[in-house]
Amino acid sequence: MKKRILIIVGLAVVLVTGTVFAAVRHERNRPIVDRIVTHLSRQLDLTDAQRTQVKTILEAERPKVAPLLTEVAQNRQQLHELTASGKFDEAQVRSIASRQAQAMTELIVEKERVKSKIYNEVLTPEQRTKADQMLQRIQSHFGERMHERFGATVPVGP
Repeated sequence: MKKRILIIVGLAVVLVTGTVFAAVRHERNRPIVDRIVTHLSRQLDLTDAQRTQVKTILEAERPKVAPLLTEVAQNRQQLHELTASGKFDEAQVRSIASRQAQAMTELIVEKERVKSKIYNEVLTPEQRTKADQMLQRIQSHFGERMHERFGATVPVGP
């Protein structure tokens, strides 16, 4: 009898673990736009119309962002290949680092542009207040983590 109970419990654990794993894997495989819209919807209580607006804004920015993400990945790969096995050529590393800095600058500008559009064109005043609080919590958490790891002080808020 105990053996049967253990087998049943074991099977239940395996099934639950498999289900959770499948759900997490499914979430990771969803397009980034869908994940962003879902997250914002949950955090800011977006209406269906607002979700559609956010998705439209994100999709419109995709052609600008996709090549930048590809460039960042290529730069990272080139840097890895260039420095494999302890090799180091400062001029080449600086060249790749410069290209990477430019690509990251463009990505940051695009991110802030999208954030501004969503904030100003989609959100209600109440949702803007929630968004401000959410960003404040993120900045505070980031500042605490930087201080823990590196002893650095990061200013929080505007």
